[in-house]
Amino acid sequence: MCGIAGLVSKKNIEESEFASFREASKLMNHRGPDFNDSLLFRNCLLIHYRLSIMDLDPRSNQPFASNNSDYICSYNGEIYNYKELKSKYSIPTRTTSDTEVMLETFAKHSYSVVPEWNGIFALGILHKSGEKLYLIRDRFGIKPLYYFENEDYFAFASEAKVLYKWLESFEIDRQGLAEYLWYGNTISEHTFVKGVKKLEPATVLTFDLKKGDVISQKKYWTLPTTNGYSKHYEDPAKDVRNLLESAVKRQLMSDVPLGVLLSGGIDSSAIVAFASRHYNNLDTYSIEYDFNIGGKSELENAALVANKFGTNHHELKASSEDIADIFSDLVFQYDEPFSDTANIPLYLLAKECSRDKKVILQGDGGDEFFGGYRRYNVLDWLHFWKLISTISHPFIPSNNKWALRMKRISHILNQKDDAMKMAFYLTEEVPYESPVEIIKKDFRKEMNAHDPFQIYKEFNSAHEHLDIVQRMLYADVKIKLNHSYLEKVDKATMLCSLEARVPYLDNDLTQFMLSLPSSQKVRNGNKKYLLRKALRGIVPDRILDGKKRGFGVPYKQWLKEGLFDFAYSTFNDTKEEHILDKNLLKKLLLKHKSDEGNYGPLLWKALVLSHWLSIYRNKIRL
Repeated sequence: MCGIAGLVSKKNIEESEFASFREASKLMNHRGPDFNDSLLFRNCLLIHYRLSIMDLDPRSNQPFASNNSDYICSYNGEIYNYKELKSKYSIPTRTTSDTEVMLETFAKHSYSVVPEWNGIFALGILHKSGEKLYLIRDRFGIKPLYYFENEDYFAFASEAKVLYKWLESFEIDRQGLAEYLWYGNTISEHTFVKGVKKLEPATVLTFDLKKGDVISQKKYWTLPTTNGYSKHYEDPAKDVRNLLESAVKRQLMSDVPLGVLLSGGIDSSAIVAFASRHYNNLDTYSIEYDFNIGGKSELENAALVANKFGTNHHELKASSEDIADIFSDLVFQYDEPFSDTANIPLYLLAKECSRDKKVILQGDGGDEFFGGYRRYNVLDWLHFWKLISTISHPFIPSNNKWALRMKRISHILNQKDDAMKMAFYLTEEVPYESPVEIIKKDFRKEMNAHDPFQIYKEFNSAHEHLDIVQRMLYADVKIKLNHSYLEKVDKATMLCSLEARVPYLDNDLTQFMLSLPSSQKVRNGNKKYLLRKALRGIVPDRILDGKKRGFGVPYKQWLKEGLFDFAYSTFNDTKEEHILDKNLLKKLLLKHKSDEGNYGPLLWKALVLSHWLSIYRNKIRL
């Protein structure tokens, strides 16, 4: 697991052209503190920062050359089935790393072999004799990859901050800003910086070094377009059980210490159950925060699972005393404004785990592929919830939380366009109050041409033949999982030089789950219907039948108390040329403090955005 970067000069090939880019790449040293090197071939520079996981010998350092030295790679990731691929394609090797098998299979079979790579990866491959550079990203966007192109350069990096530092100046991407205001992060290929884009998952980008141009971007895998295959599965629960165990077993490969994040929920408990069968002296980690709210601590459930499967269990305690410092570090680490507050406890947990581990397994993907969110139940009973929400909210006091929720749901479910149902469901904002109001009027006018919901409209149009629950499941996989949840995990863990693996996103398991109709995932109001059935008798019933809990981060309360002064001074110090309306934000903050309204989500987004803008104020051209 590593940090990768590269630069192609379209005009000169002098070494001095690349010095500033090498310097900028040091910003991601945390992704690979074990070794750093680069290779310059004509006008193409490859840079690598190594976090040594497989084959710790220097022979596996990168940039790595193929046996005939015609292909060179800078590779971030793990391919778990590399031994099977080595055998299948009779690959002679001089190392025991998956890097070599990945590169040799690509050298022999090009694009056609990429769908067979079962793992997490983002990489650049230089083909010297073919004068091509290939960028490749895994199916679900587990590992990040950003790129930039203008008339003089083509550049890429695992973290966009490398590109930001290298660029002399940049403009804010209005589409990215519009998406952020609604969702708290960008949700398409756009980033916050004009010209810097995310390589789409399951994509091979080909850059012609001779022509100096991107000549193709090809998808090597896509979501299925049918609502479940016609194949009849005799016992899908048994299939899920076997596929999940195989996925966990595959992802236990490591030449360094490994552990499992154990939250006490279904997904992580299943990983522990299967991992304990194939890994001796398994370490598990749970954490409790001093800001757990509403009795949401799951230490008791986690301890129950750890005891059942005989793991070396570690209970960690984390404090919120230094939230302001954590906030600043994370705003910078996430490259773009990113307002999901769950990154705070995740970072604290990763920091603790990284004291004696380099690899952890965790449960991302379980909710999206098995139907773990409440919204799937609501959409499954769409007409019922539409009726209840429409009838009930006018008769409940307007300041009642249930009334506010019913009003929001009523507006969402009564959208005529299903794309807008999905789009509004996935934002904390409400359809009848635009978050764009916090932007100054003169800048706000420029945003009118940008549609923050465009990706949901395009997705719904391409999948409108599926039932709405299946569409939401698919949309969460393609949009929410990729652009929010997986980025949250990668940036927090890699800041601590910790590799996070996700068994629920295994190729074989996800392919099977995508072949099933939504009724196998959500049935009669039961979320994760099939997964619960598959794990019955393996994971304790108390876990399977318990309520879903997530990280409860009381940021709304922080904005009234511990972070109030920090937020107020941040908004007050906002420069006049800033795009945010600082006077409005100060008014909303004061109203929030005095309980005159719940402006927590909007204020948190504004606070993150304001801090990000201050970091890059000397670079930004408005």
